[in-house]
Amino acid sequence: MKKPIRKQLLKKYAATALLSVLGILYLYAGDLMFGYGKNNVIELASYMFLTSSEKVLGVLLFLCLIGPDLVHWISGHQPGREAER
Repeated sequence: MKKPIRKQLLKKYAATALLSVLGILYLYAGDLMFGYGKNNVIELASYMFLTSSEKVLGVLLFLCLIGPDLVHWISGHQPGREAER
């Protein structure tokens, strides 16, 4: 049971990473196409998390997103799905 769950989680995060990279490349391509330059995305990223409360909230949301998957990765099983049947 552990191996299929871990393969599923690896596929999930590989797809997420691929889509993230493609999204960032799309932003850079659009900026270059419309003449904003290569550094425009980096300049705009500095305005995303201004205060410390926003930074803490961002970290907490990231941990809530990845935390359950880490538990499933370590334990090798998912919670029961009997309620769906």
